[in-house]
Amino acid sequence: GGEATLINSYLSSIPMYTMGVYQLYEGNFQALDKVRSRFFWQGTNKKRKYHMVKWEALAIPKEWGGLGFLEVKTMNICLLAKWLERLEVEEGSLCVELLRKKYLGNRSIFQITRTSGSQFWRGLLAIRHWFQRGRTVKIRSGAHSSFWHDTWLGNCPLKLEFDQLYKFCRDPHASVEQVMGSGHTQVEFRRSLNQQEFREWERLVELLTSVSLGEGRDVMCWAIEKSSKYSTRSLYKALTFGGVENNFLMGIWKTRIPLKIQIFLWMVYHDRIQAAVPLKKRNWDGAVECKLCGEIETSDHILFQCPVALFLWVFLKQTFGWAAYPSSFGALMENLLLN
Repeated sequence: GGEATLINSYLSSIPMYTMGVYQLYEGNFQALDKVRSRFFWQGTNKKRKYHMVKWEALAIPKEWGGLGFLEVKTMNICLLAKWLERLEVEEGSLCVELLRKKYLGNRSIFQITRTSGSQFWRGLLAIRHWFQRGRTVKIRSGAHSSFWHDTWLGNCPLKLEFDQLYKFCRDPHASVEQVMGSGHTQVEFRRSLNQQEFREWERLVELLTSVSLGEGRDVMCWAIEKSSKYSTRSLYKALTFGGVENNFLMGIWKTRIPLKIQIFLWMVYHDRIQAAVPLKKRNWDGAVECKLCGEIETSDHILFQCPVALFLWVFLKQTFGWAAYPSSFGALMENLLLN
């Protein structure tokens, strides 16, 4: 429990300032993960201990089944993305103005195709596709938005909705203004369209009839935040999304018990406590039998089936009037979920 607190408070916070300015190398992330993983399992003890769970699983958010340690590579992306938002909303700070004059002019950073520049600038260009997951555009003049790549009409980019047309368009980086500025849709293709593609083209033209261009710079919105303003937290949550929430584990994290007990229950749930059978999978040279009863030592045996553990469960059954006592962690989970 103490190691987890120190990792979250100190070790994960050390690179924060640097990650807000530079995109770190893969070796930097691996070194940070190695130090944090070693500290979690060994503390300050120099004696090597078994790492029962790989660090990638520990860094998954708690609601998706991990321990919620910071994924520094993802956080690096989220912190750098703040610069993209500052450039998009035309913040009046001196630093942003210098970047715009040097690299952008009157264009959006998402319209830039050249990848040269300083280390800082190359880092911003490298994370643009991650930022696009939450970025939408409200069209005004259309000069600062990509017709195919930006989400400006509907809920996804047109290159996904009309993928057949996108494959054969002559200029995939055309802006909305270039396509629609003349009053009608102008898209050039590298070859003639077949019947199916022509129907898709008619559907696209019909969809664009509801669009009218105006004046002024296009406005960026952040679709995955209620305020429509970018936040590091919202992008980090989107990039680490793990699917269906694990209600049983969330029940453990919400229970008012010490953190070290919560982590122990998490490890029991994943069958990763240091029993003989899991240790054997990690080339442990000890005996696989229980020292007390001689049976095969699994996690369930230690906690539920060994005579010492069995005595405790029988005592609890008689004290609380249970109909039966659990014989495994799976049975205990089933009883808790049913009740």
